[in-house]
Amino acid sequence: MRATITITIYFSLWMMSGQVLCFKVIGCSGGSVMFKCMKTNKRESSDQLKGKYFCRNRDCTTGISTEIQHRWVYNERFALYDDEKRGFFSVFIRKLSREDDGKYTCGNNQEWSRDVDLVVNRNSSSCGTSVIRSAYKGQTITFSCEYDPKFETHTKVLYRVNGDPVFVLKISQSSQSSEEKFILSDNQRNHFTVTIRDISEEERGVYLCGVERDGGDTPPSETSVTHITFIKEIQLKVKSQITSVQVEAYISKSVFIKCEFPEEFKENQKFIQIHSSQEISDEQNQWIHHDRVHMYDDRSSGVLKVFISDLTEADEGTYRCGVKTVNDHLFTEIRLKINQVDHFPESSESAAVIGESVKLSCNSPEKQQSIKHICKENEQKICQSISSSEKQRFEFSDSTAGVFTASISNVSLRDAGVYWCGAETRHQHLTSVSLTNKHQLTLTMPPVIGREGDSVQIQCPYDEKHNEEMCLRRGKCLSKVVKYLCKGKCFTEDAQIIIHSDEDHVKNPRISVKDDTELNLFTVTMTELRAVDAGKYWCAVKDVFNLPIELMIIRKDAVAHEASVGGSVSISCKHMRCFCRGYQPNICFRDGVHVSSDNSRFSLPEETFSVKISDLRAEDSGKYWCAEESSGSFIITEVQLNVIREFCLPPGA
Repeated sequence: MRATITITIYFSLWMMSGQVLCFKVIGCSGGSVMFKCMKTNKRESSDQLKGKYFCRNRDCTTGISTEIQHRWVYNERFALYDDEKRGFFSVFIRKLSREDDGKYTCGNNQEWSRDVDLVVNRNSSSCGTSVIRSAYKGQTITFSCEYDPKFETHTKVLYRVNGDPVFVLKISQSSQSSEEKFILSDNQRNHFTVTIRDISEEERGVYLCGVERDGGDTPPSETSVTHITFIKEIQLKVKSQITSVQVEAYISKSVFIKCEFPEEFKENQKFIQIHSSQEISDEQNQWIHHDRVHMYDDRSSGVLKVFISDLTEADEGTYRCGVKTVNDHLFTEIRLKINQVDHFPESSESAAVIGESVKLSCNSPEKQQSIKHICKENEQKICQSISSSEKQRFEFSDSTAGVFTASISNVSLRDAGVYWCGAETRHQHLTSVSLTNKHQLTLTMPPVIGREGDSVQIQCPYDEKHNEEMCLRRGKCLSKVVKYLCKGKCFTEDAQIIIHSDEDHVKNPRISVKDDTELNLFTVTMTELRAVDAGKYWCAVKDVFNLPIELMIIRKDAVAHEASVGGSVSISCKHMRCFCRGYQPNICFRDGVHVSSDNSRFSLPEETFSVKISDLRAEDSGKYWCAEESSGSFIITEVQLNVIREFCLPPGA
């Protein structure tokens, strides 16, 4: 209906009285023109009005002719629309060139003709401009149409070329007018603007901007023969809208969302709109937050990262993650649904030895067959995606329905902290990760083993951020951040400080320290080891970093036993708390064969410090360790058992 109304407006501007045998049409090189060819006798029958033409020569090799009414007919760049009821037909020519300049004839094949002088100019800076604009469904877009200042008082025109027919969207005779989706504003000296609101698929196509004029440069009079000179062409591409996606998460848990945007908006400012009201925008390309909603505008990859922690029922609702454009905002609608948790654990704690591997158990909804995901909180307690360079260290395996295992190999100092794991779901423009399991991962160093009377080195690695240096006059640099070695957790009431990195005098001649700030390694050497040195030590920096290390002491004197196959042996150790077999004591107590009631050949008599092994076999030979606990570690006695076979001698030997 809107097209019919505007066509009426357009043609009413061209109505005139009187007879014109020749008229001038002025076009722009690279632009387009539209004009009408009028008959003189309105009483001619419809049969006599058939066979319209606009041609440069008799055979009409340049131009167009048709006998069809009420429909646009095309011949390459030429188009013609015949409406005999109005007493004229319309001619439309696109992509004018200097070669089009010259004399033409339009008329009826039987009754009448008019001479047309087509003049093609190319002296305007805005002449024949052609641009391509892209928009998304639902977006509002504005573009400008430049014109020569001498046309400031002329009527401005916007046409749309949409196959069949070409029709007028709006003709602006005042400073501003609007009609539903389209707004034309002519309040500038050199251009007028066109705004299209709430764009849909129907708005895609080619638009032409122009001015109404006659054969001169002054505004046309009511009786003059007018035409439209189109100066600018806009090709509008309507892309699929940035979608609406439902994201499912769980109460008291967290969710990580990554919104992707088209390449052309990568550098534009992003935002997250909460419940369609509060908007958080990024100003410094860093994590910013509003309560528990955090966002990060990653302009290098053109994505917006959103992290919402400690979800509650109140967080359920509609969010928008978007990008700011020149004329409007583009956004993806997020419908966040918060589910009740009935089978996900609150949190768990795991310990890992540096250099080894650790497994974290994770839950995911059984119905969700999706990519498994693990992420680590940063200092702001925001969980980010694992970088691609680290992905080979993380492996996932399914154990039971709804449960999978995330394994971290070659654990290093930077791996300590809080992890979240969950299921990842991908859409065209959005990736969401429903984080269901929280893990606190603590790290320990491999146990340090020393023998009574010998020496050991306890090495404490620390993060580079704890390596701020202070350089002295002689060029020697010391770390301004003091590192500690304590027996017991540092900075607690029962902790015993063994030594710290800035100690300038020897409190204990058996202990020395070296702080290598290039390797980020704090090393403590302990000599003349004693049994009382066994225990759990902590490397610390201030009160923000504590790393436990276990020191095992092997007694100086080993114990040896020899017995026969089939016999038995009793092995006594002072204050025995544990007995096991293995090549090294640290491996023995972690992975070795322990004495237990499940093994009938090994027994621990009550209220004694001995182990009895019966029914001995040759393979029982080897190294054993018995240990007593001291401050959370072990004082160990080495036991060497040799099981021999006895051979019977023949009689008389």
